[in-house]
Amino acid sequence: MDWYEGPPETVYERLREAVEQSLRGVVEKLHPRTCLRRTVEYVLTLSGKRIRPLLCLLASALEGGSPRRAVPAAAAVELVHTFTLVHDDIMDNSPMRRGQPTVHVRWGTAVAILTGDVLVGLAYELMEQYATHPFYAQLLATLTRSLIEVSEGQALDLELPDRGEMSLEDYWHMIDGKTVALLRGALLIGALVGELSWPTRHTLEQLALPLGRAFQLQDDLLDLVGDSAAMGKPPGTDLREGKMTYAVLRALQLQPAHELLGRYRQRRPMAETEIAQLIELFEGLGLLQEMQQQIAAYYGTVFSLLDELPSTPARELLRTLCRQLQRRRH
Repeated sequence: MDWYEGPPETVYERLREAVEQSLRGVVEKLHPRTCLRRTVEYVLTLSGKRIRPLLCLLASALEGGSPRRAVPAAAAVELVHTFTLVHDDIMDNSPMRRGQPTVHVRWGTAVAILTGDVLVGLAYELMEQYATHPFYAQLLATLTRSLIEVSEGQALDLELPDRGEMSLEDYWHMIDGKTVALLRGALLIGALVGELSWPTRHTLEQLALPLGRAFQLQDDLLDLVGDSAAMGKPPGTDLREGKMTYAVLRALQLQPAHELLGRYRQRRPMAETEIAQLIELFEGLGLLQEMQQQIAAYYGTVFSLLDELPSTPARELLRTLCRQLQRRRH
């Protein structure tokens, strides 16, 4: 198969299908007598566009190789990502994901916790296919480090609102764990599977930070002004959950004595009218435009770093994928 035959979206679909086949094989390994086979299958259908597996596959081929070798690794990264979503939904008590009931709502919290646990186990089982790979130990270490950093980021997301004053530095530290870590892991795992040179791996590691921060800022922005139907949740969901987002922290910097922000900071329940007023406040302070500018600046760094990578079809597909991410609306 010529992996790169056709327009970019055709190539992405081909790569996604390879990952889907790997994921279907994983589901079939689970014992049909327990509910976990059903819950794992269900939650995998709630995932998005398989961005992390695509990053992993394209990274593996940046020096001219085939991405086929990285398919199990890409599927493992998606399983870890899905685990984070299941447990994140429990922590946030989210009723819906992509317009469908979350696992803990449909099957209960205990089953959702077990679903997350088994997703991690299945990820490591997939990685066993690289047991004879020269970088096997580094592959496992990278996946493990990504998992730890994501968990630390999630913990900070829970803890920081109760710690008194929270700065933008705290916010970025949280995002670097919660969002950047697994994107970095996907790129580096792909690079290790492809046995890429050190300079290429180093550039990919640098690229993950602005890409992950831009991605999270987009999530924050879309939560405020995105299409609720496309997002699968109403605007202001993060505000209802009391999260300390970029917009909240910047608004507190600019108007620390604002009564509405004070109520929010004290984690008092906010009425729907107050949620709308907060979004209007952010817009009036110019924060939505500021976030757009930050996103554009981070993507500018991403594209500059892409120019440093080897000139191969995989690099151009990676560039196109990043442009798609920059334009995403959900």
